[in-house]
Amino acid sequence: MKEKQATVDRDNNVIKRNNDAYQGDDTERTPLLSKSDRRVQLSKWEPLSQLIVLASVYMLGYSPFFTLLNLERILYPEIGVFALMCNYGGSICSLVTAPVIAKHLGAKGSVLLGWVCQAVFIAAHFYMVPYIILPVAFLVGIGHAQAWITNAVFVTALGLQYSEITGRPQGEVMGMFQGIFFTIFQFSGIWGNLVSALVLNSPVDDTTGNESTSHAQGGNLSALCGSNFCPWEDTSGTYITQPEQYVIYIILGCFLGLLSLAFVITLLFLKDVKSTTGDSLHSVKDFLVTVWRLVFRKKMGLILPAFMVVGIGQTLVLTEFITAFTSCEIGIEYNGWSAMLYSGGLVVGSALTSRLVKHVGWVTMFILAACCNSACMASMLLYQSSGFDSLEFYFLIPVVSALGDSMWMATASGKRL
Repeated sequence: MKEKQATVDRDNNVIKRNNDAYQGDDTERTPLLSKSDRRVQLSKWEPLSQLIVLASVYMLGYSPFFTLLNLERILYPEIGVFALMCNYGGSICSLVTAPVIAKHLGAKGSVLLGWVCQAVFIAAHFYMVPYIILPVAFLVGIGHAQAWITNAVFVTALGLQYSEITGRPQGEVMGMFQGIFFTIFQFSGIWGNLVSALVLNSPVDDTTGNESTSHAQGGNLSALCGSNFCPWEDTSGTYITQPEQYVIYIILGCFLGLLSLAFVITLLFLKDVKSTTGDSLHSVKDFLVTVWRLVFRKKMGLILPAFMVVGIGQTLVLTEFITAFTSCEIGIEYNGWSAMLYSGGLVVGSALTSRLVKHVGWVTMFILAACCNSACMASMLLYQSSGFDSLEFYFLIPVVSALGDSMWMATASGKRL
């Protein structure tokens, strides 16, 4: 019996050696090792290229929305602000809808949904009536927020892929990927406002006498504009004049073009990422419980005021300052330039903060940010501008305010890490 078993084992060993030899021959015919090394060497560029694609489509997709922040109440003074309020209300509701949408559409589908929703929001402006724009703005806010939430999914997934391929620490890679994404994304305030500036930069119709009256009567400017501005008062004699309807249609058409470009690039070049863990796979209840616990953490409670300051600062400059000072005192055609300078200040401020913080520390950065914001608000309250005679005032305030806001964003992110 033992001899029979030994014979069987010997035959099995012979078969195994033959199979190994055959596989070895096949390996020699196909140099898998060299291909594998080349694939690993090149694959580290795939997460980086996808990150650049992601940042580029977000830059294009969010440009129209950011531009509408400073145009809405001027182009549509009766209902524009309420449309933006409904949009933000829908964004708040995304706290409940985000995990459900992400589970069914995935990451790439969520981004595409965001561009479609924003295109619908822009298209609704062609027929601006309350019973259409307000509900559309609320529903669109859900998709708008969904796209913004999903950028973190992409950046995290791509960063983990790059860390696994290169062997670099995850924290270092995530910081680098976040920096690349937001540096490119900050240019979103450039393109839409550039369209606004170029389209609205047409000669002012002097038949109404608005230009000569407001420029000659400086008292009207100080009484109606600046810190004394009230949107419900008669602003005749100022430069805030409703542009021709065809001009508004040209701006809206350009915005739809930017969103269409973002949609096509996302559809063709952005690859989907699959999550194996995370809140997107949990129920809505579990997601809300997680958020509730996170909000009441001590560190998060200290970080949230910084983000609130950033939001208030952006709203103050992109809506109140540009309307009450820029549009009222020197003209709506200068709106885009002021907003572009704010976006440029965010880019420059983010780059400077990342270098200064290594030498001066976080406390000094908080103080500098507070000084920048306080100086801007004090200037808006106390400085008596004189229209075109003090043109630098309308461009300096957005830049300095952006520097302060960029410091708040950088310090909040750094403390969170």
